[in-house]
Amino acid sequence: MSARQACAAVLCGTLLACGGGWEADSIFGRGGETKWIDVPNGRLKTEVYSSTPLSARPALVVVLHGDLFNPTPSYQYAFAQALTQGFDAPAMPDRVRARLGARPHVADVVAAGLLRPGYTDNAGDRSDGDRGDARGDNYTAEVTGDVARAVRALKERFMARRVVLVGHSGGATIAALVLGQYPDLADAALLVACGCGATRSLQPLTLVSAIRRDVTVRLVVGKEDEVTTPDVSFRYVEALRKRGVDAQVSTLPGLGHNIMFTQPVFAELARLLGNE
Repeated sequence: MSARQACAAVLCGTLLACGGGWEADSIFGRGGETKWIDVPNGRLKTEVYSSTPLSARPALVVVLHGDLFNPTPSYQYAFAQALTQGFDAPAMPDRVRARLGARPHVADVVAAGLLRPGYTDNAGDRSDGDRGDARGDNYTAEVTGDVARAVRALKERFMARRVVLVGHSGGATIAALVLGQYPDLADAALLVACGCGATRSLQPLTLVSAIRRDVTVRLVVGKEDEVTTPDVSFRYVEALRKRGVDAQVSTLPGLGHNIMFTQPVFAELARLLGNE
């Protein structure tokens, strides 16, 4: 990643002052139910939040964070909490809440923020596995398999009627890989600022032919994103459509990589859940 790209990599809830280091992440989901899930290479941490009331067969949303070393990832928890409990959740800073506007209606949903293999969160908890160098080098079959196993465990635990994967940046890449390697697992995916093109490891474009044709895939990308540029998302959508998959991409004018906590992302997810 170039210095310019590094400066553009302002991940959700974090601030990067080039030459000044990272500022601590103030978005940290609290009040969820911590679940450690056994996977082939150890355990993965999830923080689980639920809307109320909840049926015996809710929809399940699993949220995957992007690639970052410092500060430690936690915004996947806050996203899951905001989705199910509202934008006034205690973990949501005023500066983020102010730009979200009205919360889309979401009902009968369990949302789990997943700490990817090898990463440590702001509570000091670490998921087992290989983190790599956070440069697109750990999108491996091993990592994807562990994430898929965790999703499957959550799906079975909550008897989910529908599974939606949500990923940001590198997390979106892994979600796309899960669609291709474990086609029976998810019904839909929302890929935000997806690095869906060439990577140092597995590539989502090479797995499109294995994706179920009845899966719904939506991508959202900032028009000014210099980390995962819009053309990558458009190429991936084109490949999905050729496969016969219902796939669309939306670009957000004037925005870059830091778009996870924006109204269009939550609204797109509400539509995938059938709540809007």
